[in-house]
Amino acid sequence: MYTYHHIGIPTKEKRESMHYFPEFKLWETDYESTEFRIEWIYFEKDCPLHPLIQTIPHISFTVNDLNQALQDKRILMKPIVYEGVHIAFIEEEGAPIQLLQLPE
Repeated sequence: MYTYHHIGIPTKEKRESMHYFPEFKLWETDYESTEFRIEWIYFEKDCPLHPLIQTIPHISFTVNDLNQALQDKRILMKPIVYEGVHIAFIEEEGAPIQLLQLPE
């Protein structure tokens, strides 16, 4: 089951409230600070993430089992664990989709 979590929108300019993630070479705002959970993302030129993730807005969903949710999907970013959250990106009809498995 997929549950809406947030939307991530690439931007060409940094915002004051952005936090830097050096491992991905990107800056992002806190989606939890907005009513509709909007995350603005600024990617540095040498960001290692897939071009779809860097150029097209993504919808993020939580899932109960990330490995199961990834079966038979086109994976854009293999699963990683960040602060206890399991994260991966897939491609669906040309759009990036972020899947999150939150800690229990």
